Amino acid sequence: MLISRRKLLSILLSLLGLLLAPTRLSSLSLPSPSSLSSPASLSSPDVIVIGSGIGGLSASLHLTHTHSKSVLLLESHYIAGGCAHTFPAAKGYEFESGPTVMLGCTGDVLNPLAQVLNDAGVEVDWISYGSWGVIGDGSEPWNVELGEGKFQSTALPLRDPACSREFEGLREATEPLTAASAKIPAKAMRSDGGKLWPLLLKHPRALLSLLGLPDQGMGLFKDYMDGPLYTVKSPWLRSWLDALAFSLSGLPASRTPAGAMAYVLWDMHRRGGRLDYPRGGMK
Repeated sequence: MLISRRKLLSILLSLLGLLLAPTRLSSLSLPSPSSLSSPASLSSPDVIVIGSGIGGLSASLHLTHTHSKSVLLLESHYIAGGCAHTFPAAKGYEFESGPTVMLGCTGDVLNPLAQVLNDAGVEVDWISYGSWGVIGDGSEPWNVELGEGKFQSTALPLRDPACSREFEGLREATEPLTAASAKIPAKAMRSDGGKLWPLLLKHPRALLSLLGLPDQGMGLFKDYMDGPLYTVKSPWLRSWLDALAFSLSGLPASRTPAGAMAYVLWDMHRRGGRLDYPRGGMK
């Protein structure tokens, strides 16, 4: 297995970070609510988190419940949640603003947000379903069927043979990324000098598969859209990948992290793949 000098240097620096500042892996007792809300903890918190979007809320939960840190969470909006809001609408209806595609929250929990909620002891009543309807893409309304082989047998035959071939080729090209991301906990995927390498080292096979990837595969998905790792030519498939990417990052597929796109392509089309959504919405 060949590893570039840049990747080898990154690995060595991460290991050095592990030696200099090892992560404590033993379970920590949860802080009491009074200690988190006391004036002392607010005036001199261990950590200040700016922004109460999903990222900020998840980080705050993880810091308090896993690492026993006092956290001051700052938010300029009148509602916490970032882009994930539920607004009242006319006639008793509610309007959801935020994530619309959520996977891996039930069964074998692989969704990073669900992992954080579980660690914090937050119970969510998830509703699971196997498809969702699509309108407005220039064709007749159609269903996105989740699960092994269902998308290929229902949606793709409506397009052209080249689209089906490219989809299968794309999944094959991204499979090494998927194999690692499906086995390594999302909390271990950090870029801060490798302080959580002990968690990665619990999954040596997945770690080795990551190290064997080309440098491009660790970047943006554009390397799988426009080469050199793969090229998607079908206009419909490119449009569909952009739609999926927007639900993940709010960006086109080419500007979305390759690991995130590869994981979604795997999770949607694996055996037992399901969509999940919290009962009652994001509120």
